[in-house]
Amino acid sequence: MFTLKVFEHQTIKVGEKLIFYRGDKGIEDTLEEKYVTALWKIYNEKERPFFTPSRGGIKFCEWVGIIKVLDLTLEILPKADKTDNFNDEKEHNKWQNILIDMLRVCRSLDTPSASEAALKLKSNSILDLYIERFISEINYLLHVGLIKKYRKEETNYSALKGRLLLQKHITKNIVHKELFFISKTTYDRDHLLNQILAKAIKILPLICNNQYLISKCYQLQLNFPEVKEVKVDNSTFDKLTFDRKSDSYKTAVQIAKLLLLNYRPDVSSGSTHSIAILFDMNKLWEEYIFRMLQKANDGTLLIHNQKSTKFWNHESTNRYLKPDIIIERTNSALEKEYVVIDTKWKNIYDQVNKVSMEDLRQMFAYHHYFDAVKCYLLYPGNTSRKEGDFVPNSFFKKDLGLKSCGIIISNAWEIKNGRVGLNKSIGTEILQSLELIS
Repeated sequence: MFTLKVFEHQTIKVGEKLIFYRGDKGIEDTLEEKYVTALWKIYNEKERPFFTPSRGGIKFCEWVGIIKVLDLTLEILPKADKTDNFNDEKEHNKWQNILIDMLRVCRSLDTPSASEAALKLKSNSILDLYIERFISEINYLLHVGLIKKYRKEETNYSALKGRLLLQKHITKNIVHKELFFISKTTYDRDHLLNQILAKAIKILPLICNNQYLISKCYQLQLNFPEVKEVKVDNSTFDKLTFDRKSDSYKTAVQIAKLLLLNYRPDVSSGSTHSIAILFDMNKLWEEYIFRMLQKANDGTLLIHNQKSTKFWNHESTNRYLKPDIIIERTNSALEKEYVVIDTKWKNIYDQVNKVSMEDLRQMFAYHHYFDAVKCYLLYPGNTSRKEGDFVPNSFFKKDLGLKSCGIIISNAWEIKNGRVGLNKSIGTEILQSLELIS
């Protein structure tokens, strides 16, 4: 079983030499046609637009995360720097660390640190981190005791216990007079929460590449009580409610949902089970910046994420303006001031000519509609913020007075203790550069 690490927007082809990881060792080998064919099978332009099939290969887009097909785990990593070296272990480790940190901040991956997990699992797969976390949660629930719930059950029973369902009793037991068809209330562990967890436990060995974790998966199957098989879809999780008694199940159920809803069993051959857990990198970057700004807020600001405002209404047609982030502040004159930030997961660094005309029109619209004093496009980078404030007249041909717009190339990642990871002070740095906090 192997892990192949690639980058967003990268194209891979059959026969191409790539680095495949088994455990923590990378081996250069050629990409076999069977893996590309298996990926083609799970492609769906509307429901699963995670990549585009190309002639003899696959072209990835803005989705990052993991796809498991056959005995290969494909890990799609983000990339926003100048280097084009897609086949380098250091680059793989760097961007994997950045992705894991970003998922953790956005609460999409609650795991131990990457270094701790790597030492314990001897694995480089993000999928293994999800599975390790799920196993840890189930073991905790088993330790404290799985909860019981009341459930109604209609069944044939050898004793009259509960309420006799006379009509069904006559129909079903005309021959078996020793049985009673009854309705009774049972208090046990066979309820929806445990049924969901049991179903997730069952698929773990089918999607896991790590032998250490596979053995843990089988141990769980032995220790987890038998419950009824349940069909799981989105509506199943919509039915769930958590109370004080079941609150400890939340994390385990969230990971089970992620695994089950993205799992695709092959019912024909049983050998090409697949799973895809991916995230739109543009939305992930936006969510990350929003959370880091919230963390850095000193209490004087109101920070809104994706605040939608109706812009156009004609008959049954509505159109909305939806900036990524709006920061609201009350100035010394007790007037509200607005700063708009539009996050862009693009590699531009100090090349201002790469800013698209569409993005500039967005800034112009936000300035006027929200009466914003500042409006910025925020890009990822590993350099300090570039001043680069645009002179409004040179772009808009209109005097905007004290208003300004420009770009921020954020200091998004840094090297600490020999490990590349996200800059934990990015929110503070952005707010200070915009003179919103001291």
